[in-house]
Amino acid sequence: MEHILVTGGGGFIGGYVFRHLRRCGYSVVNYDMTGTEKPDDAFIKGSILDFDSVRSAIEEIDTVFHFAGFSNIDLVKANPLECLRLNIMGTANVLEAIRLKGKGQFIFASSVYVHDTKGHFYTTSKLSSELICKNYSDLYGVSATILRIGTAYGEKSRHEDVVSLFAKRACVGEPIIIHGSGAQKRHFIHGDDIAEACRLIIEKEIKNKTLVLAGERGTSVKELAEIVRKACPDVAIHQESDMGREDDYEGDISNLEETYRLLEWKPQVDLEEGVRRLIKYFRTQ
Repeated sequence: MEHILVTGGGGFIGGYVFRHLRRCGYSVVNYDMTGTEKPDDAFIKGSILDFDSVRSAIEEIDTVFHFAGFSNIDLVKANPLECLRLNIMGTANVLEAIRLKGKGQFIFASSVYVHDTKGHFYTTSKLSSELICKNYSDLYGVSATILRIGTAYGEKSRHEDVVSLFAKRACVGEPIIIHGSGAQKRHFIHGDDIAEACRLIIEKEIKNKTLVLAGERGTSVKELAEIVRKACPDVAIHQESDMGREDDYEGDISNLEETYRLLEWKPQVDLEEGVRRLIKYFRTQ
């Protein structure tokens, strides 16, 4: 039986992975600062900045999925040091614990936007962590796989992503607000699809790869607004000029096909279905 630890298993994407792997019968532990689970063999309370705690937590673990860290992009600019400490030193602590243990594989949650040339502490911290993964792999033989994840959303998210924001406004009859041109694109992916990809990484024994987990094509903010309006026909769409906003025109992401081929997987929750599920979720809360 594969023994798995998910750092940040009480959070958004880590939570999807933790719950899915448990449903699939794996022995999975959630390592997090907070969690709804009672302290037991499935939950360890701890910080990725506490090296001794991390080292103890992975003692009986075969695979670590590393999702813990500073993930709220909107707060990064005001908290750069916290972001860098959590995302870089936290990652290094887990890798070092695996190195000292002498075995185990590390699977790191990065971002498809690590090469954003405009620069951002969040993406910089992820790219730096990717380089640290490579160092540990090259220098010490630690098995390190990198997951470059697209714009994630889902019913169990923090609901701060653009899909959730649009869906929430539509549910209460408020207009959808598009800031800027609306031409900026994102490769959206539902949490369920990320979780299934993670299961396949384990089952297919994928190691030392950089995988791209994202929707097959980029969807513009304008297109997203129309998808939400299709589910809520009475909602209005307002476009506001924002002179201080810098539109980001993300094109198609490369290497998707390589990931799809390796995992024999493609995202199954298309954006229209995902929006419908979100709207249903918000209406029942």
